[in-house]
Amino acid sequence: MRLAVTTALAPEQAEREAVERVAVTYGWPATRRRGRSLAKVATDCDVDSLLVLSARRVVLWAGGVERLWAPGMGDLRLKRLLRGQLTTRDGMLDAAELRPGDAVLDATLGLGMDALVAAGAVGPGGTVVGLEASTVLAAMAAEGFHRHSSEAAGRILVVATDADSFLARTPPRSFDVVLFDPMFRHGRAQGGSFDLVRELGDAGPLTAERLLRARHVARRWVVIKDGAPGWDLARLDLTPLLSAPGARRLYARVAPL
Repeated sequence: MRLAVTTALAPEQAEREAVERVAVTYGWPATRRRGRSLAKVATDCDVDSLLVLSARRVVLWAGGVERLWAPGMGDLRLKRLLRGQLTTRDGMLDAAELRPGDAVLDATLGLGMDALVAAGAVGPGGTVVGLEASTVLAAMAAEGFHRHSSEAAGRILVVATDADSFLARTPPRSFDVVLFDPMFRHGRAQGGSFDLVRELGDAGPLTAERLLRARHVARRWVVIKDGAPGWDLARLDLTPLLSAPGARRLYARVAPL
């Protein structure tokens, strides 16, 4: 993907500064909009994609299609959590059993839905580090969190790197809980942000070696999500936690080493 960063049509100074900051962080060219259409900006910059930053929105433009960053159900789950209204089961929270003050490593960030909920669960004294191998997804998530209205979003640090590299250089027992949400073996017709993550994210399965590294980094446990019926959990010789009948998502929990 050949990508440049630009602004909305009538940017404020802070929006221009955000474009420059993101361009430097990820090594992408930055360009001013100057009233041009996005198609014209892309042609002039000789790129096929644009990350468009405004005060409230983060948009990936590619092939004439705009893809907006949004936390999706993560927003609703966070609001219910903060209001004490989680009347239905939240599989990730049930499996992770996060506590106030926890340090959480989300090793498969994507656009950050689970990370946002985790940040709400750990509270002001906690932290969440999100790893994303796709620099485009990492930038969208990081900038989306900057613009999110919740205090929880400010507790998430996005690191644009692959999980193997990060885990290899992280000291043992650095995080209370490590989360994995790898790509499901078979995609479902989800639409929206799910399609974007599937298109740009790391499609490789969770390996036994990566899980082993994560167990060294975790203090309490590692949590792995899989789509029903749990083929990848079985491949890793993991037993799913009890779930509701007909659940589409399964979770396993593994102790640290």
